[in-house]
Amino acid sequence: MCLAGCATTPAPEAPGPSLTEFVDESAATSAVGPDAQFIGSPYPDVGLSGLFPPHGPDGCQVAVLQGGEDSFAVRMDALRNAQKSIRIQALVFKGDETGLRVAEILKQKKAAGLDVRVIVDAFSNPWIQTQWMYFDLKQNGIEVEGYEAMALQWLNEVPIPKLVPHTDPDAPDKRFHEKMWIIDGETEHALAVTGGLNIGNEYFRADPDNPDATWRDQDVVLRGAIVRDLVTAFDRNFDYFVEVKKSRGIFNTNLYWDTTRKVLDKTGKLPITYQTNPKVVANVATLEARQPALEFRGATCRFIQNRPRLKETYIQQAYVKLIERARSEVLIANAYFVPTPSIAKALDDAAKRCVSIRLISNSPETNDLPEISLVGRGYYKTLLAVNETPEVSACSSADAGLRIFEWIGKAPDETERHQGTMHSKFAVVDGERSLVGSYNLDPRSEKLNSETAVVFLQPDLSGELRHKYLSSDLKYAREVTPEMAAEFEAPESVIERFRKSIGSLFEQHL
Repeated sequence: MCLAGCATTPAPEAPGPSLTEFVDESAATSAVGPDAQFIGSPYPDVGLSGLFPPHGPDGCQVAVLQGGEDSFAVRMDALRNAQKSIRIQALVFKGDETGLRVAEILKQKKAAGLDVRVIVDAFSNPWIQTQWMYFDLKQNGIEVEGYEAMALQWLNEVPIPKLVPHTDPDAPDKRFHEKMWIIDGETEHALAVTGGLNIGNEYFRADPDNPDATWRDQDVVLRGAIVRDLVTAFDRNFDYFVEVKKSRGIFNTNLYWDTTRKVLDKTGKLPITYQTNPKVVANVATLEARQPALEFRGATCRFIQNRPRLKETYIQQAYVKLIERARSEVLIANAYFVPTPSIAKALDDAAKRCVSIRLISNSPETNDLPEISLVGRGYYKTLLAVNETPEVSACSSADAGLRIFEWIGKAPDETERHQGTMHSKFAVVDGERSLVGSYNLDPRSEKLNSETAVVFLQPDLSGELRHKYLSSDLKYAREVTPEMAAEFEAPESVIERFRKSIGSLFEQHL
C-alpha cells in the first residue's frame, strides 16, 4: 500500500456535497462519532486511515499544559526517563538553546541503545546552526527525516517530470506541520505531548527579556491507548520520507550514512561548535528543572491526522462538527485565521442560533507572518455582519453572536508588551468539548499542510482551557469593532493596502 498517495488513483468520485450540505450534514454528527460520519480519502488504499478510532476514558487520559514553560519541563522529564524509544516530529526544530539541549539528551539516549527518530520539515529549518545540529544528530546515529546533508532535502522535494514517477507538481507546497513528541510509545507507560508547539526558544519562552520571542501556545499531554495512534501516525510519516528518498535515490544520502558513521567511529566524530547566550542557557536549565503538576483526567477522545496530499479533511470536518453542535459558547484561539467557506458558514450558523462566539487571532503587530493577519482582517466585516441579522438581534442573551479579538501581547495594566506571537490552535465548545492541535483555520492547513489534532470530551479539561482563555488570553487581546473591521477591509494607508493586496495574491498558500 502506498500511503503517499503516489501510486494509486482516486476512486471515481460522485459530485461532492455543496457547502451547505457539507455543513448541515456535519451538524448532525459528532467529532468522536462513528467513522462513517466522516468523509474519507478518495484513494482506495488510504480510506479512513487518517481518522483514528475514538477512545473512552480507560484508553485516553489527558492533561492540559498551561504554557510553553510547562511544555518544555514535561517534555524534558519524559525525555530523560525514556527507556525504549523516542519519536519527535515538528515543523521547526531549531538549533538554539532549547533545541540544542533537546539534541544533547537525544544523543545520550541513542548512545544508551534507544530507538531515536526525528522528523522535521525540510523548508522550515534553513538556519546554518540548525543544519549543523541535524548533522550532529545524524553522525551520532539518529535518523532525521526531512534533513539531508548540504541542504539536499530541498532538492528531494522538487518534482522532476519523466525522471521521478508519479510527480505531484504541488509537492513542494505541501508542508509537514504536525507536532508529536512520543516517549516509549510501544509500552504501557507511553506518554505523548501534542498541540501547537514546535521546538525553539520562542515556543518554550526561554528568553522572557525578548517579548518577540515569548510566544503563547498550547499543548496537551496524552497517556493510554491513544498514544499508539500517534505512534502509527509518526511511523507512517517516517516511512513516507524514506519512500520519497528511495524514489529519488540520487539525493538519498541515507545510503551513505552507514559508511560515513563507520569512518567517523574510527577517525572521531566531526567536532561542532555552537553560538549560545549564557543567560538563555541558564534560563533553559531553570525551565527544565520545573516540576509542573499534571492533572490527568480520563476523557472520550480521538486523535486525527490530516494529510491533504491524500485528500483528507478530517480536522476541517471536526471543527465544523464542533461548531455546528454548539449550544451556548464557542471559544477559538487560532494563530493564523483566514476563514475558509465551511468555517465561515459554521460560525455564521452558530451565531444565528444565539451561540456566544469569541475568536482570538494575531494582530499584524504580533504575527510572525503579518501578511496573514492583513488578509484575515479582510473577512472581519463580513463575519461580524451576522450580529446585525434578525436572528441574532432576537437572541435573549447579550453575549450571543460573534466577537473577534486581535492578540496584541499587552494587557491594559501593562506599560510595555511582554508577549509575542499567539501561536495557539485550540477551540472549546460549551465548556465540555475541545480540540487542540497544529491546525490553523486557514487555506494552508485545510488544503496543503499535514496536520494533527486531538478532540476530547471532558468538562474539567475543557474548563481548564476555557479558564485560561477567558482569564488570560483575552486580557492580551483587543476587540475588533465594526468600525475597525470596515477600515481593515479597505485600509486608508497605501502601504497597508499594498501589503494586503500582496498577501491576497497568495491567500490559498498562506
